[in-house]
Amino acid sequence: MVRLNFILIPLLLAAGISCAKKGGDSQETSVLRPLSRIELKSAEISAYMPQNRLLFSVGDSNNMDVVDLADPTKPVVKKTFSLDGEATSVSIHGNLIASSLLADPAWEDGFVELMQYVGEQPEDSSVVGGVKKIGTYKVCSHPDMITFTPDGKALLVACEGEPSEDGKINPPGGVAIVSLDDATFMDISPVVTVVPFDDVDVEPEYITVSKDSKWAWVSLQENNAIARIDVIGKKLDGVFDLGYVDHSKAGFGLDAIKDGKIRIENAFIRGLRQPDGIKAFETESSTFVVTANEGADVKNFDESKICGNEEMCKVKFGSRSISVFDGFSGKLIWDSGDALEREFARKYPKCFNWNSKKGKRKADARSDDKGCEPENIVIGTVNGRRLAFVGLERMSGVAVFGLTSIGTEHVAPKLVEYTMDPEDRGPEGMLFIDEKNSPLVGTPILIVNYEYSKSLVIYTIK
Repeated sequence: MVRLNFILIPLLLAAGISCAKKGGDSQETSVLRPLSRIELKSAEISAYMPQNRLLFSVGDSNNMDVVDLADPTKPVVKKTFSLDGEATSVSIHGNLIASSLLADPAWEDGFVELMQYVGEQPEDSSVVGGVKKIGTYKVCSHPDMITFTPDGKALLVACEGEPSEDGKINPPGGVAIVSLDDATFMDISPVVTVVPFDDVDVEPEYITVSKDSKWAWVSLQENNAIARIDVIGKKLDGVFDLGYVDHSKAGFGLDAIKDGKIRIENAFIRGLRQPDGIKAFETESSTFVVTANEGADVKNFDESKICGNEEMCKVKFGSRSISVFDGFSGKLIWDSGDALEREFARKYPKCFNWNSKKGKRKADARSDDKGCEPENIVIGTVNGRRLAFVGLERMSGVAVFGLTSIGTEHVAPKLVEYTMDPEDRGPEGMLFIDEKNSPLVGTPILIVNYEYSKSLVIYTIK
């Protein structure tokens, strides 16, 4: 028999820090501190060019904003220029800039636009905002995320292959590998290889790459799985199921009831992780993949595949947590359980599980759906500590987890802190910049694109 433990807090009587902008958050925030903020036309995903202290940002349009970070306390939009299609992502290696573009209609094969930053050249009309176009190349259906391999020899593109609006066309998802070499700069199109999946309903979402550029991991969000790609061999190397969180177990409760109260409890619910953003990191002996378990609605889902014959069991999408997996065996190493929701209840009870997309500060609005929706994750080392920074799409703000103990025999990771300003809503793209490459000399920073509020915030990290 499962013992159901819970916390019940009437919202109107809850003590703690309010959801207001100046609610005393600074007293509890020891790692992240806001440095500056700027509004952008395209504030979804950004990439940083350290040698020029420039940030390139895209999202939901065919424009790219170029932000000057020469003085990171006062970021300035230097230029906005047009791309060859609606941009979904951007990545940088050296002075090369690559953006993934949707086709029109979006379910047809999309494109990669490759550019080079050459600096201001008034005499050359092909250079706009210091950027010169190299070429645009067709990849696969609905490219959603793009990244250079660390060695710069290839571009990897996650093609989601979303169906048409009427559902009559369902293109296959895949991962495109765009090989880059000297031919790219001699007006010869690069070789594009699309790594296919056997199942047409697989929808690649996000990519992370090993430091040696040999392996890539791709989140298959709707399929609750991660694929491993052999980058050199340009082939699928394996797929592992991410399983579920059993919310009836101690430490894995949730608030699954929309009733105006904070009600974190154990229940006969199993949550499919279904991550969006993922990030790999390496220790001396292992490679791990950390997942931000956002969740995604799946049509025609059969609960019996998870619950079996357990009549009381229900399945929900998303686990409201982050997880760590072994990158090669697929073994679950750790899951944060209900740590996030308990921190929300403690620190921001008046905005507990609010829906930042709508901007209405109504507590408990998302408890019966996917809760805070962990959206993206980046990892960095600060003063010898390995930290994971997690953006929460619906709750908004950034949670910081300490991951130094992963791969050791020490205590399990823990939630270090959570900070949120309700004026900045819907974190999407996130960048960790170490002290060596930071525009703020000697100080690591975190850059977060807030999709809903169209704002970009720079945080210092201590």
